[in-house]
Amino acid sequence: MLERNILIVDDNAKVKTIHIPAYLSEINSLKNSSEKWQQYNFNLIHIASMKDALAYLSVTSNCVDVLVVDYDFNGERTFASGTGFVKHIREKINRYCQVVFYTMQGIDSIDRQELVDLVNSDVYKFVDKSSDYSEMARVIFDAATLRNQIVESLEQFFIKYSAMLSAYKYSLGGEFVTFDEIVDHIRMDDEQGRVFIDKLIQKSILLNTNVEA
Repeated sequence: MLERNILIVDDNAKVKTIHIPAYLSEINSLKNSSEKWQQYNFNLIHIASMKDALAYLSVTSNCVDVLVVDYDFNGERTFASGTGFVKHIREKINRYCQVVFYTMQGIDSIDRQELVDLVNSDVYKFVDKSSDYSEMARVIFDAATLRNQIVESLEQFFIKYSAMLSAYKYSLGGEFVTFDEIVDHIRMDDEQGRVFIDKLIQKSILLNTNVEA
């Protein structure tokens, strides 16, 4: 299965007990609509505070493909709002994950400079929080399956040859890592992931280029 981790950062206690089960029900319906989507496994995680979400995202092994962030956080001082949180994540932690930003007040209620910051932080979608569960589930589904083709090829390769590959470690940036860790580096779009992709593309071009005398 292709794992897709979706982190929802929202201080609404109903997210875990009501919203996530409703999203998963809709997502499973979407998965069953096509054989292509049935290879995906969606893990929806809820964290109620920006402080705890920061701690979670700062752990390298916690690879997040989609980050869903609420605009309003009652009484929290970590950031003034969800916009500051998204900007920090983009600049300091995760450059690649799809970001879905939602608010109950509507986009018009967001300060213009905050909107500029969100656009510059490459937000995937803005969603009205009052939208029904099916619309939100569709946005999460689309964001989670909109992936780099190289990453998906590597994941498919690992699934097919996992028994053989699990016995090996690979050198990346002078450190030994497993194939799973390499895929996570690429999913995070961090420096090690970009180095691996660059080397992979260079070798592929060289191996598939015929030089005529």
